[in-house]
Amino acid sequence: MSDLNILSSITMTSREIAELTGKRHADVLRDIRVMLSQIYDLIDNADLRYQEIQCVTFEFDDHTKRLSTIRLDKDHTLTLLTGYDAKARFKVIRRWQELEAAAASTLQQPFIQPDAYTLPYQPIIEIQIIESAARTLRISDTSVIRMYAVVCKSKEINSAFLPDYVDEPLVRAITPLLKEMRSPLFHHVAKTVNPALEAMGILEHLSRKSTGNTIKKFWSLTEEGLKYGRNETSPNNPRETQPLFFVERFPELLARLDAYINPQSLPL
Repeated sequence: MSDLNILSSITMTSREIAELTGKRHADVLRDIRVMLSQIYDLIDNADLRYQEIQCVTFEFDDHTKRLSTIRLDKDHTLTLLTGYDAKARFKVIRRWQELEAAAASTLQQPFIQPDAYTLPYQPIIEIQIIESAARTLRISDTSVIRMYAVVCKSKEINSAFLPDYVDEPLVRAITPLLKEMRSPLFHHVAKTVNPALEAMGILEHLSRKSTGNTIKKFWSLTEEGLKYGRNETSPNNPRETQPLFFVERFPELLARLDAYINPQSLPL
């Protein structure tokens, strides 16, 4: 199979698009049907079992016989995204780059004598590491862009194509937020607030190896915690995350903290 055929065989499912964009799967299926109807002049409520559209696959539930999933190639996926917001488009396009990089890495390279050529730089490994770290640490899109920029700088690649920032809600560290709201919890972040957030399922402890094979622990927002903030790469060490909290949603989180801790019982 040629390189072009391998890359063109990549597809993305409606379920994955829904997960990446934060939309309901039923809504994504509806959006795809509308898109296909507009492109191919399908009649309203056309039975998709009898539709043959190149690079589009319809999958049906064996029991209910209802449409369960739609697979799209890159062109149809990007066409669908034109109606979505910029952040949703960014996430799906980034996922496509990951899929293409993974497919390209599996291509068999012809054997050439090592002393007969210089191996060209291929950024596949770096891209996969960044994407894996982003998923594992749940870091923000802004931090991912910074990581791409670091790779570009280390390989002397012009990073002008990268956006300067991603339009994300304003965030701050928890200590200054507590201080601004005059909460007595301001004095007890390390010993009381962070452990309480961990018990509430908002924070979790992650770890990494440090110098001398010692283990260094750091805080990271959980999936539940991402409702109240985002994980940035730590300014002290890029191998750690630093939880930052949405300014607009912090009063809601503080109310939950107060109910859990009862600040009146804390020492002054």
